[in-house]
Amino acid sequence: MTQPRRILIVEDEVMIALCLELELTRAGYTVCQRLAKGEDAVIIAQQESPDMILMDIRLAGEIDGIEAAQKIQACTAIPVIFMTGYPDDAIEERANRLHPLGFFIKPVRISTLQPLIDSLEKD
Repeated sequence: MTQPRRILIVEDEVMIALCLELELTRAGYTVCQRLAKGEDAVIIAQQESPDMILMDIRLAGEIDGIEAAQKIQACTAIPVIFMTGYPDDAIEERANRLHPLGFFIKPVRISTLQPLIDSLEKD
């Protein structure tokens, strides 16, 4: 039997992060941590090596989710799904340069995320 996928949630809105964690847990995934800052995401991603990162773009702290993902991808191959509450073509273009697993406008439903997360198991 395979281990459940381990997901790192990087989201500075507490209620959204908690809802995502609850939905992901109910779907059978493991949330290794919930973080609000991009700087913390860079450190924890290297320490925890999650299977995937669910990354908000606008975060608390000094760096945004895209910059955090760049730093993470510079030393790991952890796939990222970006999410944002602020649709903006320039931000989406910047995020897409990192070849994310997905880019979504919030609210993001588990039914949207699940096929992407499950696709990791087939690799």
